[in-house]
Amino acid sequence: MKQWHCSIGGQQYGPVSEEEVHSWAVTGRIKPTDYVWSEGMTDWVPASTVEGLMPTGAAAAVAAAMGPPVAYLKPHRGGAVLALGIIGVVACFICGIIAWVMGNSDLKEMRAGVMDRSGQSMTQAGRICGIVGTILGVLWILWMVLWMVVVMGDRFAGGFR
Repeated sequence: MKQWHCSIGGQQYGPVSEEEVHSWAVTGRIKPTDYVWSEGMTDWVPASTVEGLMPTGAAAAVAAAMGPPVAYLKPHRGGAVLALGIIGVVACFICGIIAWVMGNSDLKEMRAGVMDRSGQSMTQAGRICGIVGTILGVLWILWMVLWMVVVMGDRFAGGFR
């Protein structure tokens, strides 16, 4: 089945399956004036110009009667990502790794229109804290390894003389 990219209200979504685009068209999430593009096309075109993409006849009447779409978005986890990121900086760099991974995943879903975007700034802040916490944790481990090599190396070298 074809994969589509859609531009709805200035926000890009995709790749989205053709079945999902049909569902969006029936519920009114995508309108005939919104632009779509798929592999093999030279440029973005209005959805109404793609044969079979938009509902016609009875389906169009049902879509019009339904009114604006109801958004079914996954709730954001911005608070959790931010908390893990802060813990990653302050205490446990493993929490920083988790915040980094969760933040990347959630931001990707927000850009795809699957997750609630209201937590985007918290998610981004938590992701950045996670990155900083991870870097600090790795530097701390390297410092401890270096310290052990230098201090323990001196103790062993002194004991064998």
